[in-house]
Amino acid sequence: GQAMSEAALLANETQVGSQVKSLITTYQGEASSTQSVNLALPVGQNVADALAQVFGIAANTGFDLTGTGITVQSIQPTVTQPTTDSTTIGSVSAAGGSIVRPAGTVTFAITGSGSYESLTSFLQGLENNIRLFDVTGISMQPAAPAGSKVQAGGADFFNYTITVVTYYQSS
Repeated sequence: GQAMSEAALLANETQVGSQVKSLITTYQGEASSTQSVNLALPVGQNVADALAQVFGIAANTGFDLTGTGITVQSIQPTVTQPTTDSTTIGSVSAAGGSIVRPAGTVTFAITGSGSYESLTSFLQGLENNIRLFDVTGISMQPAAPAGSKVQAGGADFFNYTITVVTYYQSS
């Protein structure tokens, strides 16, 4: 009887150990997805990082940035109504607060010049970047490159004004 009892205890402890390992694996997976979300939608404005990404993309694509303007929209506090749903209350209190954080925006007014190909490469770089960037406006005018004898409009060279919005989470 004692051998059977110890065997049952061992089986139970082995099962508990497997469940703990499964929970640890799940937690580590959630931590990596949280990290990915924080790269795409950082906590805090992190304007310097966003600007460095924009300049890096421009340098890699041959798009010549000539100026940037930055507008930061602060996050407006939100008022939430109390809920009577016990599952929602339980999940919020178990997580230590709301899972959904308010978001703010940073708007970049970018001026630059280059060929149409460099523009499309720059836009593609913004699209494929880890941080979310939305291009909300583009204007272009023909221009001749500096030192060129080609008349404006005759070359594949333009001046651009691009409005780009990126987002951030409150801390």
